[in-house]
Amino acid sequence: MEVLDVFFGLDDALPARASLLCRGVPVTGLDGIPVTFTRRIAADFPDPSAFRITTRSGAVFTPICATLNPALGASKRHTVLLVGQLGSAGDPPVRIDIVRSVPLLEGGDAIGLSSDRVTALERGPELRIGYRYARSELPGTSCPQSTQQIVQITWAGGVTAPGGDELGEAARLAMRVTLSNGVEVLPIALADLGDNDNYTHLCLDTQTAAESVSVASGVAVDPRGDLNPRTSIRITADPEIPRF
Repeated sequence: MEVLDVFFGLDDALPARASLLCRGVPVTGLDGIPVTFTRRIAADFPDPSAFRITTRSGAVFTPICATLNPALGASKRHTVLLVGQLGSAGDPPVRIDIVRSVPLLEGGDAIGLSSDRVTALERGPELRIGYRYARSELPGTSCPQSTQQIVQITWAGGVTAPGGDELGEAARLAMRVTLSNGVEVLPIALADLGDNDNYTHLCLDTQTAAESVSVASGVAVDPRGDLNPRTSIRITADPEIPRF
């Protein structure tokens, strides 16, 4: 169990609609930092005081809201969005410490974890987790019926296409999936779109196990508008089978 990424996504720029993610807590104009773990978090709204953010100057901040919204699906739940005054462009976050209980979905707790792997404000989103599933294991997917395998990729933060539309054909054509037999294929479709979270389904028409995914640069943007660099991730079976 570890913290995979601390993504300094927005500095004093959360939109008004973000208050809906925090059960009505006013967060307009505050900072947003998605934190991605290797395991799933149990509570939809973890205790904000469990998270301690330290900036480059040594200042310490605690978020006013911590939420898994909008990534609440059974196969998701790896990313906690932290909201508050958590640093700035001039004094950015450089470390996170989990100082109180954050229970995990299948048992255990994230308390005691820490990380100084903080993605800078100006850097675009990259891939952090990649899992493969049979289509039957993700019954809520919108992948076509011809899909035989789904690769679920987890970005560091929520993504859209440049310009604000959902990831579409241009993104699909910029993604390459390498299978266990060495063959490189394109997804036949993308799914799990339109929910403003950091997960995307790559629909494949083969049962040969996917082993890695690469995405060309400029395919996706984070809420600040930063383009993704070229990014890739190893694909594995999900060690925690989702329960739908």
